[in-house]
Amino acid sequence: MGNPSIGVRFSALAALFFVVAMAAGAPSGHAERPLVFAIEGARIIPAPGQQIVGGTVVIRDGLIVAVGSDVTIPPDAVVIAGEGLWVYAGLIDASINLALEGAGQSTPASGGGRPSRGDAEPTRPGAVHPLSKVHPEERAVDQLLPFEGDRQRQVEKYRELGFTAGLVAPRTGIFRGSSSVVLLQDDTPVAEIVVAENVAQHLAFDRGRFGQGYPTSLMGAVATQRQVLLDAQRHAVWVERYAADPRGMQRPDSAPSFEALAELISGDQPAVFHASSPYDVLLADKVADEFGVRAVVVASGHEWEIADEIAATQRALILPVAFPKKPQVNDDDEALDVSLEEMLQHLEAPMAAARLRDAGVVFALTTDGLTTLSYFKKNIGKMVEAGLSEDEALAALTTVPAGMLGIDRVVGTLENGKIANLAVFDGPIFGADTTTKRVFVDGVEYQMEEKRKPQGGDPEAVVDPRGEWAAVFDLPGRTIERLWVIEGEGGDFNGTAETRSGTVSFEDVSLEGNMLTVVFPSEGGRGAMELTVVVTGDSFEGSAEFGPRTVSVTGTRTSGPEGGAR
Repeated sequence: MGNPSIGVRFSALAALFFVVAMAAGAPSGHAERPLVFAIEGARIIPAPGQQIVGGTVVIRDGLIVAVGSDVTIPPDAVVIAGEGLWVYAGLIDASINLALEGAGQSTPASGGGRPSRGDAEPTRPGAVHPLSKVHPEERAVDQLLPFEGDRQRQVEKYRELGFTAGLVAPRTGIFRGSSSVVLLQDDTPVAEIVVAENVAQHLAFDRGRFGQGYPTSLMGAVATQRQVLLDAQRHAVWVERYAADPRGMQRPDSAPSFEALAELISGDQPAVFHASSPYDVLLADKVADEFGVRAVVVASGHEWEIADEIAATQRALILPVAFPKKPQVNDDDEALDVSLEEMLQHLEAPMAAARLRDAGVVFALTTDGLTTLSYFKKNIGKMVEAGLSEDEALAALTTVPAGMLGIDRVVGTLENGKIANLAVFDGPIFGADTTTKRVFVDGVEYQMEEKRKPQGGDPEAVVDPRGEWAAVFDLPGRTIERLWVIEGEGGDFNGTAETRSGTVSFEDVSLEGNMLTVVFPSEGGRGAMELTVVVTGDSFEGSAEFGPRTVSVTGTRTSGPEGGAR
C-alpha cells in the first residue's frame, strides 16, 4: 500500500553556486532586473480555498516576504497596481514534458554481463546493464541545458499558462532514471534552476515489437522490473559484505545501474511508475508493494474505469489533462472501425477527475500527453463542468504536486519565506476569458504579451471552412503548396493535410468566427504545431512559427462550399 508523499533532497549545488558567486562578487544573470516587487490591492489566493481581497504580496531577492491585507510596502519596491488582478502560487507540473539533452539515446548492449535476450544488440560503452531499456543511472539533472533558444520558447508556453516549476525525468525505458524539479526560468545556469534533484526513480512498462530486443511483452516488462530490483537488492548486500571484509570473497562487479537503485530499495527514494492503461496502475502497485517501495503513478487517463480498485491501492496518481482524440465517425466505414470502448473513453474523459475524487483517489494534474498546450485550459474547464471544483483543480496543480514531490516547504502556496513563484491573472485562473498578465519565477518577472487576433480576425463572422484547400507556405527562397481537406458538420470539424512525410490527420480543427485553427500532429521530434488562418470567402491567410522563423500561409479553396457562407 502506498504513501502518496514523495521525499526529496534539495540541490546543494545550487546553494553552493549562489554562495560562491556572491562571495566573488559575480553578477547575477538577472542583476539588471528589479529584485523587490509589491503587488498592491489584488485578490490574492494564498492556497486553494483561501482568498484575500485587496491584499498585497511583497517579494524580495527571489522570496516571498509578506502576504496579507495589511502589508507595509518597502520604499525600494517596484509597485504593481493590483486592481482587477488575481494572484496565485505558480502552477507545478508533476510530469512536465521538457526536452533533455541526449535523453532516450541509450543503445542496446550485449556485453558486460548477462547475455541479452532476443536479437543481438550493439554494445554500449561503460559498465551498463545488458538490457538497453534498463538505465536507472541516468539523471535528468545531467541532461538539462539552460532554457535558451527553442528551449526558451518551450518554457514560455508553460509560463503563459501560469506554470513556474515542473518535474523533469528521462522519458524512455523500463528503468528510466531519476528526475529533478526545475524552475521555468530563462537564460539561467542549470545549477540555479534546480530546486531538487534525484527526486524519484522512474519506471515504466515499455516493451518493443518482436525482434527489437527483450522484453517484447507486458509480462516481460514486469519480469524485468522484478528481476532488476532483486538483482539490486542482492548487489547491495554483496557490496556491504565485501566492504566489511573482502578476504576470500569475490569482488562485486561495477554496476552503476544497481547502485543507482540503492536509495529506492532502501526506502529513501520513491518510484514514479508510468502507466499506459488503468491496469498498469494495479501492476505498479503490486511491484511497489513486493519491494516495499513508495510510489505514485503517472496515469493513462482512463483510470476512472476501475476507480474503486485503484482507490484500494492507496496510490496517488498524476492524471493527464489530455483527453483521447475524438474518434472519426463521419461515414459508415470509419464508424465500423471505432470500438465502444474508444467512444466511451472520449465521451467520459472530462469526468475522470471527479470520478477518481469520489472514489477517494489523490491526484495531481499534468499537461503530459497534450498535443498542444492550448488544450490545457479548455480541458480543465471541461473537468470543472463535469464536477471537479475549481479549488480541487487548483490544488491538483499546486499543493498536491508540491506535497507529492516533497517541495511543499518552498513552493505550492503564497507564504512568507517560500520561493517567489507567482502567477498573476486578470480574473479567476480557470475563467474562459481570463488571461495571464505576468509570472514571477524565483522572483524574476515575466510580463505576458497580449495575444493579438490574426489580422482580419472577427469572432462574430460566419464562414464555412469545409472543402479542399491549396495551402501555400512562403518559406525563405521558396514556396510549398500542400492540400488541406476540412470536413465535418454543425461546427464539429476535422481534416487532413499533406506533409513531407505523407498525409496526416489534424489533431484538432476549430473555428471561432472567421478564424480557423488547425493542429498538426508531432513529427520527427517536433511537437504538435498550431496554426490559425483567417477565412474570407474562398481564401484564407495567416502565419505559423517554424522554430525561430515566422512563415506566412495563404490558401485557396479548390472544391467544396462556395463563398464561405453557412
